[in-house]
Amino acid sequence: MIDCGAVSRFTEIALESPPPLASGAGDGSEAAGIWRGRVNRAMALLANATRSEGGAIEFCGRSMPDEAISTASALGEDETSEVTRVEKPAVTLLLSRFLLPNLIKETTEIERDGSDGVETAEDRSSRSDDPYQHFAAVLMNATQIEQGRRFVTRLTPTSGGRDGATTSVLQTVLPQLGSPNPVRRRGVAGTMKNCCFDRDSSWWLLNEVRILTPLLYPLCGPEELDPDDQIGLDPTLWLDGPDKVREPDSATRLLLVESVLLLCATGRRSRELLRKMRTYVVLKIMDMVEEVEDVSDRINECVQYLRRDEEGTEEGSSDKQVAEAVELVKGEGNLLALPAPSASSGVGRGGVISSNADYNDVD
Repeated sequence: MIDCGAVSRFTEIALESPPPLASGAGDGSEAAGIWRGRVNRAMALLANATRSEGGAIEFCGRSMPDEAISTASALGEDETSEVTRVEKPAVTLLLSRFLLPNLIKETTEIERDGSDGVETAEDRSSRSDDPYQHFAAVLMNATQIEQGRRFVTRLTPTSGGRDGATTSVLQTVLPQLGSPNPVRRRGVAGTMKNCCFDRDSSWWLLNEVRILTPLLYPLCGPEELDPDDQIGLDPTLWLDGPDKVREPDSATRLLLVESVLLLCATGRRSRELLRKMRTYVVLKIMDMVEEVEDVSDRINECVQYLRRDEEGTEEGSSDKQVAEAVELVKGEGNLLALPAPSASSGVGRGGVISSNADYNDVD
């Protein structure tokens, strides 16, 4: 399929213009239903085609960011406009449609599995009310190679933001971890995991993107925390109280925990920050109720990183470090952050950093 140009063809189908607004993508017209179904199937096939490294290379090489495709520019306010046309990379166009809520058909019909009433990604996959849902999986597959990760982490100026404000594709899609669609949540979690593979990106992810809270929030549940455990922990992670629902999709939970594990493996400074931000508290409580063995195994690997003493330090130094951070928060109300290392200056800006560079200077 790849040799026959399937990646380009699936992308072309996915970028077909929606029906006119009079019978638009959000209504129940026959034309809209046909368009949503065709786009959903094309995106699903594109996700399958890019699972292999060869497919990901083919997609990235053709879609990000040099090759542009002509398309209507007024997808947001005026779906019917075909006058103004712009040239943008295919992946940017797919991303913009992925983020447009008005392309999703509002429906009260929810297909759920019969066991626990929770809609699974497999249940949702074939439904076409969210035609661009599989772009999350395409983005995850693209980030398995360096070109895809550069696209996701490259910083661009924010429109209408303050002077010098920047953002990235990764920061743009992070809110999708709270989507009601499990297909979207799983794909974005996988994208985060792939970005965490880069050691050189760890400082940027932890200190600039502040990825830890979005990573841990879906792993938090309704369990009540002891007051001591709340100190130093981002309040976002426990303020929901008994109403908080832990991520129901086991594949998504596994991807999120593996992201934490990869951050633990990037170096001592990363682990120090993870300890000070009380990551262990979230994982400990999650592991008490986790029923999937693979997820529990990854949690235990994270715990081994977080609770052990670093090489060359005295016994109990890791626990002492956390205790000192807690006392600092009690006394001053400040969250600790690491100083910016010079090695991370090119991260997120498309710069190339030597694979030997390590801002930690230690393993």
